[in-house]
Amino acid sequence: MVKRKEPKRPCASATINGKRKFFYADTVRDAEKKRDAYLFELEHPIIKAKKVIEEWEEIHENEVTYKTWLGYQTHIKGITTEFAQTDIKEIGHLDISRMLQRMGKQDYAQRTVRTRMNVLNMIMVYAMCEGYIDTNPCELVKISKGLKKAKRALPEQDQINRVKNGLNCHFGLFAYFLLYTGLRRGKALVIEWKNIDFKNNIINVDKAIFFKNNKPELKSTKTESGTRTVPLLIPLREVLEKEKDRGIYLFGKDKMMTEQALRRAWEHYCKDSGVTITPHQLRHAFATILFDAEISSKSAQKILGHADYKTTIEIYTHISTKREQTDTEKLNDFLKNY
Repeated sequence: MVKRKEPKRPCASATINGKRKFFYADTVRDAEKKRDAYLFELEHPIIKAKKVIEEWEEIHENEVTYKTWLGYQTHIKGITTEFAQTDIKEIGHLDISRMLQRMGKQDYAQRTVRTRMNVLNMIMVYAMCEGYIDTNPCELVKISKGLKKAKRALPEQDQINRVKNGLNCHFGLFAYFLLYTGLRRGKALVIEWKNIDFKNNIINVDKAIFFKNNKPELKSTKTESGTRTVPLLIPLREVLEKEKDRGIYLFGKDKMMTEQALRRAWEHYCKDSGVTITPHQLRHAFATILFDAEISSKSAQKILGHADYKTTIEIYTHISTKREQTDTEKLNDFLKNY
């Protein structure tokens, strides 16, 4: 008995690199769809977002400071988690908006959401330059104005008094120096004795450090507001003039402090003095001194080294609001026993 041959399955074909390739399906139409889909993928390969992110990372890491790159890491991780396996061409402005909206619902501050957006925008600009996408979906995304703003923590007067009274504690001069100069720790740690101009009562600020794998690395100040002079105020001048054990640097003597040495010194100081605030909060305390002394916001901008005038205005506004709240509390306490 002769077996009947099975009918041939419907198929479509295409010539690829000189070779004939066949695509089989249950119907001719389905076979043609299968062929067309294959040809489309050849002409428009899927580029996963993870691949693009990794390429951008490799290039961009060397274009920013180590500290800035560290700040990007959380955002790179968040973007990768969100879009890793997605075709970079398929990420639209609605997808990005939804990601930012979720961050808002999770109570992220406006500044954090904006940084996430900025990092993603840099990645998309890179994708355009490489020809992976034709348009940047970030350009159509607007960040909600209703997101919370990170509150600037102003130290209480009790903490300021502890800094003033803790001058003789281990590392007490560092906190005292920050209180009366408003410098960031990266600039304060590289102040040399030669930067202190006792004759003209100024401190010359021309460099800063950042920590990379615990080691301090010098960086020059990039902006005009970064390279500046700050006033040598009387309380600080009187203390520095009495300092006899002078090395090259005010802190660390003849060499710059490592990050670990700084951390240990600050922890030791906090334990001895009872101070519970951070070095950066002392910068805000100095801003409060300027505000109370009725120094104009424009002059305060120059002294604090803010590149953006809005930053100074925000701080002054916050201090003013805090003052009003404190005054209201005092008035209510007074009226309780009036």
